[in-house]
Amino acid sequence: MRGSLVSNLAALRSVFGNRNFAIYVSANSISLIGFWMQRLAISWLTWELTESEFWVGAVAFAELAPLLLVSPIVGVWADRFDRKLLTILTQSGMMLQAFALYVLIILDVVTVELLFFFALLDGILQAAHQPIRLSIVPNLVARKDIVSASSFTAVLFNVARLVGPALAGIVISLFGTALAVLINAITFIPILLAWSFIRLPANKTNEMSTSISRGISEGVTYIRDIPALGSIFVLQTVMACGVRPVTLMLAAFIGAVYQGGADDLALYTAVLGFGAVAGGMYITLRGRAQGLVSSMLLNALLSIFALIMFAWTQSYTLGLLLIFIVGWSVTLSAVASQTMVQNSIHDKVRGRVLALWAAMTRGATAIGVLIIGVFADFFGLFWPNLVAALICLAVLIWYWRYRQQMQEYFEAEPLTELSE
Repeated sequence: MRGSLVSNLAALRSVFGNRNFAIYVSANSISLIGFWMQRLAISWLTWELTESEFWVGAVAFAELAPLLLVSPIVGVWADRFDRKLLTILTQSGMMLQAFALYVLIILDVVTVELLFFFALLDGILQAAHQPIRLSIVPNLVARKDIVSASSFTAVLFNVARLVGPALAGIVISLFGTALAVLINAITFIPILLAWSFIRLPANKTNEMSTSISRGISEGVTYIRDIPALGSIFVLQTVMACGVRPVTLMLAAFIGAVYQGGADDLALYTAVLGFGAVAGGMYITLRGRAQGLVSSMLLNALLSIFALIMFAWTQSYTLGLLLIFIVGWSVTLSAVASQTMVQNSIHDKVRGRVLALWAAMTRGATAIGVLIIGVFADFFGLFWPNLVAALICLAVLIWYWRYRQQMQEYFEAEPLTELSE
């Protein structure tokens, strides 16, 4: 066991031996903390203005829905154009959006409709950024480090989910939501400066004349022609639609079930993030593809039962334990899936495939959170989440039959040279 741990830590050190990756992670971690601070601030401000499960779900929907349309288009661009320039443009847009929202909150003119608009605007920018971000990470490391790098960036995202809401809870309690939004805007400065020191290989594509629709179609065809890849796309899309919405509706649970405040929301979000960090680190320290399919399937099953129990309980303490399990299992399953996809696809279609991955998995969450929010206004939070969990269970049982096929495809060596 000690030898395995030493080997895993050596794999992690190897990842940070890649100069570009080390610079990127150091700067991006600051920006991600700001992102989670603003997300909690908007969610809580929405609840304060409306006390409506529907509006909490609608604003979360606005943040994620653009992934369905924008990500596949930008994914084609990510395979054609300078990924570094595209990243700088989208991150600059997100910074300006945060500054504008801060001004509106300070002027005390913000309404739930304006929050919806700014959530939609940020969602469009995030949707454009997502496929570029996913495509860039494998270009920052040597081929042998793809598994560890891909999973570590997911861990970083969830470390920020732990730290950001905790800081936001303190900031909102003492100074209000405006400062949390302003901090998010400021945190984009380090990553924008960091791109001056990061060098990326040129995109290896000669398909500049291909239309966007054809580019998207080629990505769909690539996924469809590989049954194991198609299976993991469908399974994770359903899981994202049925299980992940609970992580975006914590404000409704805190307000409606526990009658809590912003500090309670920050605590629950931080515990969710802590579980996510633990699950993500498990995958990162493994540093290999073998066993990822089993980890994905078993933790998908665990997340379904944890969701049912969380939606059912009214115990504050048990709720904290269950949301930790949700964070662990959802993230471990999702990170394992994303790592397998990253590790198995050709670089020439990477942007398109990962854009469709973002659109289907995160976009499905947008649809799920809107549907659950609508029904929760009529039936409460338990019944919509129970139905969603049971649908996920049925789909998981169906795809369990294909686990050997997925193991044979995904637990092999990476296909292409990326940054060497």
